[in-house]
Parts: sequence; C-alpha cells; structure tokens
Amino acid sequence: MFSLPESRPAHILWLLAISLAGASSSLNAQEEGKAKPAADKTAAEAPQPVFFLRDGSRITGLPDFDSLQVKTRYGTLNVPSTDLVRLRLTPRTGNESRELIEAEILRLGGSDFDEREAAMDALRKLGTPALPFLNKLATSDDEELRNRSLLLIGEIRSRIKEANKHDDEFPALVGGADEIITRRFKIRGAIEETSFSVKSRYGTLAIKVADILGVDFRTGGAIQETVTIGSKHLVPANWSNTKLFISAGITLRIKASGSLFVQNYNLNSGPQGTTRYSGTTYKNFPMLSLVGKIGRNGTPFLIGANYKAQARTGGTLQLGVVPFRTNYKATGTYKVRISTGD
Repeated sequence: MFSLPESRPAHILWLLAISLAGASSSLNAQEEGKAKPAADKTAAEAPQPVFFLRDGSRITGLPDFDSLQVKTRYGTLNVPSTDLVRLRLTPRTGNESRELIEAEILRLGGSDFDEREAAMDALRKLGTPALPFLNKLATSDDEELRNRSLLLIGEIRSRIKEANKHDDEFPALVGGADEIITRRFKIRGAIEETSFSVKSRYGTLAIKVADILGVDFRTGGAIQETVTIGSKHLVPANWSNTKLFISAGITLRIKASGSLFVQNYNLNSGPQGTTRYSGTTYKNFPMLSLVGKIGRNGTPFLIGANYKAQARTGGTLQLGVVPFRTNYKATGTYKVRISTGD
C-alpha cells in the first residue's frame, strides 16, 4: 500500500481509485480466462465408454441416458449409468424373422424326413436369432428333435465366435438374454431401448442397439478384482481367462502374494518365481513365476509380485504360472489383485 498527501484534490483520489479497481478486475479476468481452457481440456480428456459394433468398428463417447431399463423375468430394473461396468447384447430378432423361425421350428419337429432336413438348413442360415428357440428344444422329450437342436446350437455358436470381428477383445454374447454387469452384480434380461444417442468427439451419433455387440464402461479404471491362480494354470497349455476386459492405453496394476511348493525339492516360491535351478523355461521366465497376456494371441509378460504398465492392446486378461521341471508338480496358489486406472 502507498499513501497520498492530504493536500491532493478529492477528484484526483476518486479517479485513481477507479483506475486501480479496473486494473485489478482486468487481471482477475485474465487469470480466470487462463484457467478455463485447462478445466475444459480435463473434461474433454476424461475416459469414456467404448461401444463395440458388430461390423468391427469401435466408437468412444458418452451415451445420453441417466439410467438403463432392463426387463427381467422378475420385473423391470432401472440401472443408473454410473453403476454400469459392461454390457453385452444379444442379437435382435425382428417380427418377420421371428415368424420365419417359428415356422421352421414346426417343420423341424414334423413327420417328414425331407422337411426336417430342409428346416435344419433354413435354421442354420438364420443363425443367431434362432438360438433362443433352439435352446428351448434342447430339453425336448423327443430325442431326434433334441439332437437336431443341439447340433444346430453348436454350429451356430461356433460361427458366431469365428465371425466376431473384435475377437476376444470383446467376446460376443451367444444367444440368451442381454448381459448387464454393474459394480454390484450381474443382470440377465432385455434392454428395452432400441437405440442410443452417443456424444463422440466428432459429433453426436444415433446407434441402433441391434448394431451393438457390447459396451465397456470401465475405461475410467473401474476394475478392482481378486483372482486365484494355482499350479493347474500352467502355461502355455492352461492359461486362466480372468474374463476381465482391459482397454488399450489403460494403466494395469497387478499385485500377487502366496506361494507354490514343490515337495521333491522342498522348494517354496512366490509369484516372482525362482532361478535357483537351471533348465529351459517358457519364454525364459523364472520357474513358477506369475505371467500374463492380454488377449488370446497377446504377447506374454512377467508379472511377479508387482506389475504396473500401460496396456498396449485391448483384450481379455489371461494369467498363468511358468512350469517347474518336467514331472514335478507344485501345490499352492497365488492370490492376484487386479486394478486399472491411475
């Protein structure tokens, strides 16, 4: 602060006070203007759900709904969008397809052999939409009808897995009801919406539910899971599929504890494994070490007791144990805690 002589005229003091106030307001406005872009940038870069479409494309964006209505056999549920972890959607069946399937189902149980064979071919071509109808026949008292339906179910499911353009990054739901996984429990039912409005970086899209394979809401780091891996999960033959979907670019953290014991050698090993004994090992990783990979065809990596890295690719997290020497079995388990996000 500074002082002015008392002899200074009053109108000069008044003008000086206005000037100082204006300068202060201008400075505050500049500071606020600088702060806003940072806040906007943070909001724009916040992790968003990923929509996996049946044509193989992926869209990242925010769905325009506060809750999701799910019709179950016990009633209709309203699931808050903030509780959603993952959606997997069963293929939709139009009214025309439904009528056609029902007609072929009747032919499949008919008395004429040629008609039954023709119905098999027709249902085979109809594919996924026919699964709910065939599943009901799988418990039929008619042995031939039951066997034919089971054969078709197996063929159609195999085709669905082969046709999934997202591979195991997001496994397709094979028949049945929609699968809704929340932070608290899993729900099976029918999502009643026919389309979603999704706000992406480049504009707002209207996506039909029939075109959606599934939605992963966990890109913000919602995964918090604990699994047990034991000596039966020896790689490369017996990887354990955790069924946890890891999005590309997300930070993956894994902490493991516990031990495996080889009685013949009186050896106890933790998740970091042991290098005490010589011999060729899987990918040159230590014997009995905890290892992982992302996706069925992902590159294996050493986890040990502590692991933290950014996922280079997306897919299902697979875990396993590097075998000890041939013909020597280990007992025990590793407790593995998995989390994602910063």
